[in-house]
Amino acid sequence: DGEENKSKRYCALVWIARPLTAEQLAEINAIGREGLLLQQKTPVRVLQRRAALTRPRRILALAVEPIAGRFYRAHIESEAGTYIKEFVHGDLGRTVPSLAGLAGATADILELDVENVALDFPPTPAPAPAATPAAR
Repeated sequence: DGEENKSKRYCALVWIARPLTAEQLAEINAIGREGLLLQQKTPVRVLQRRAALTRPRRILALAVEPIAGRFYRAHIESEAGTYIKEFVHGDLGRTVPSLAGLAGATADILELDVENVALDFPPTPAPAPAATPAAR
């Protein structure tokens, strides 16, 4: 259950092929506050071991801040099973929307850190069923 229902928060160092304007950053961050529904095809890098499917996944929050030049820090919160690297670069159009698509430029991920996993652990046990009187 936790594998399907948890969410993760990431921090990524991202390179974008051209510097983004303040207006572009504001637009990306406004979209990121609302969240995004992605359509992710099985990434090219895992096709040899996973079925070729298209899966809907949610980016729950996205905030991008400039570092210097074409380098940015992206704070991403997503539901379980989201391929974050592919969300950043788009995986040859296999993840839509992507950060590269939102930026209107090629993007690549240079570092990726998991900052938090939101998971109820240990899980709360389900209440025991009520005892029934024995038949006479």
